[in-house]
Amino acid sequence: MVKSHRGFPTHCPCGSRVSFRTSKTIANPGRLFHSCPYGNENNPQHLFKWTDESMVEEIEDIKDRFDEFEQEALGHAKDLEVLQTEVQNLIQKNMAHATTIQRCHHDVEETKDQLEGLKTDLKCLKNLLLCTLFLGFVYKFIL
Repeated sequence: MVKSHRGFPTHCPCGSRVSFRTSKTIANPGRLFHSCPYGNENNPQHLFKWTDESMVEEIEDIKDRFDEFEQEALGHAKDLEVLQTEVQNLIQKNMAHATTIQRCHHDVEETKDQLEGLKTDLKCLKNLLLCTLFLGFVYKFIL
């Protein structure tokens, strides 16, 4: 038998498309196989392969691929956990920043109130200065 690719064959090494058939021999009655139209089990130049052997190869290959996918999935799950932790950290930082911003807004409002008070005080001082100057002027020129 010619060593062919694993799994279900589609072409013979000679280039012919293989057929799917059922054995009618006494040794393997009803056993399924793939073969080249120009070959048989005893002709190594053309493809002959039992379907059950091909099926086992397909299952083994699928198992290997499944194991690879499972490992990738575990890796992705770990990455997801890391990302979720990072998101939680960012949420906490965001909340801390929001609190800081609220404090800053509060401080700005307090500063505005203090500024308004200082403006009022400045107006009073200005008026007091004007009154003092006026009284000083009156005292100097009238008395």
